[in-house]
Amino acid sequence: MTKRVTLGCFVLAFGAFLLEIADAARAADGPLDQIGGVCVPDGVTIREGLYETRGFGIGFRGSNTGTIRLLCSFTVSGNMIGTNIGITFLSVIDGDGIAEGARVQAVFRHAVLGSNVAVTNGICDSNTSTLSGPHNVACFFPSYTIKINESYWWDVEIQRSDPTINVEFLGVGMRYLN
Repeated sequence: MTKRVTLGCFVLAFGAFLLEIADAARAADGPLDQIGGVCVPDGVTIREGLYETRGFGIGFRGSNTGTIRLLCSFTVSGNMIGTNIGITFLSVIDGDGIAEGARVQAVFRHAVLGSNVAVTNGICDSNTSTLSGPHNVACFFPSYTIKINESYWWDVEIQRSDPTINVEFLGVGMRYLN
């Protein structure tokens, strides 16, 4: 009887240990992805009627040109406090690759709660890639530790000067460094 109880306690403790490791790995290694369709366009973008939602992405309506600005939140949960971040993945269609007719740029920012001062952590730009179809661009910035008293977001701009170029923001994501 004692052996069974001891073995049972060991199995329970070992199982709890494995679950804890899995939770820690999920918090430290997992991605946090944001699809384009859940980002919020700024007031100017709405007033000018530049954009349309395409499935889960955002692009220019018709032959519009100019700049579409979107704000995409980076929601921090309690288990992420103290996690180091530093890699943004930008998912886009940039029909002209590295040429200047179109681009998608995601700027990752943070601000201390109760402040109106935004700090730029890193920039990810589709014009750093020669690909023109749907693809991801990985952009690295100096390691930054998530803090409990800060807000985080991506400020995304979709720019097009040539109305014949297809450019679309599909999503953005963060990968953790630890």
